[in-house]
Amino acid sequence: MKLPKNYFHDRTVLSLLGANMALFLLSFLGVILGLNPSENPTSIVAYRDTTKIGQISGPTEELYQFAVFSVVVTVASIILSLKIYPKRRHLAVGLLGMNILLLIMSIIIFNALTRTL
Repeated sequence: MKLPKNYFHDRTVLSLLGANMALFLLSFLGVILGLNPSENPTSIVAYRDTTKIGQISGPTEELYQFAVFSVVVTVASIILSLKIYPKRRHLAVGLLGMNILLLIMSIIIFNALTRTL
């Protein structure tokens, strides 16, 4: 894959990449360091307000999917941004901005599921 010549010279792209990397590390390390399956073998893995049960519990290892999600979303958005940048700069910047939103929502939902005891 050929890198666009001025991709890393754009201040907006660099600031969004920095924010993406910071949120990625916060999300990934928060999940990896925040879970202790030996301490609590089951935890809340889903919350549905419309059901009578409300909280659905399962193995704590299922919450590692938040770390996988952050890796996949961040890598995909950076690769797509690199490919789109030469033709549509504003779409590449939008992709990086949407990744920030996804990572923030992932952090919020993970913390809500793990802190509800």
